[in-house]
Amino acid sequence: MQVREATIADAAEVLAFVRAKAQFDRELGAFAGELGTSEELIRLHLFGPRPFAFALLAGGPSPAVGFALYYFRYSSFLGRPSVWLDDLYVHPFARRQGAGRVLMGRLAGLATAADCTHIAWVASASNAGAMSFYRRLGAAAVHQTGDAVTFQIEPAGLLATISSAERGVPPE
Repeated sequence: MQVREATIADAAEVLAFVRAKAQFDRELGAFAGELGTSEELIRLHLFGPRPFAFALLAGGPSPAVGFALYYFRYSSFLGRPSVWLDDLYVHPFARRQGAGRVLMGRLAGLATAADCTHIAWVASASNAGAMSFYRRLGAAAVHQTGDAVTFQIEPAGLLATISSAERGVPPE
């Protein structure tokens, strides 16, 4: 399975993933709002002159089966960046085929290259599949408020876990 950085030509596909993720979250009871994004806003904010976020697409050349939307944050106290993973979504028909793993692996590689301290994200405790996946990756739940669980992982640790899994070595 391949992972590539989304380009402006992928704006409609990124929007379709955002819509699918929002619907999935609605079904979990984790999102009740209305989407305010559009293809135009995605083009502007992900692919404009000063991108505020980035997207990765997993699968073959087209269409993708999964995506990750992320951005960098900076800690003035640590003097280093981190990555915030805003969305990770794999179409149900493609789950358990490695798309989530390769997306997280690419994200860990990008975070390592940018000298990031960690990758963090929020997931719904109601999403048992995601909870299991994140724990298998070695992510730590660092905070929970209601159904929202904040996870964090060091990029090097994530890369090591993924590498071990690909070699068939069980996690420690």
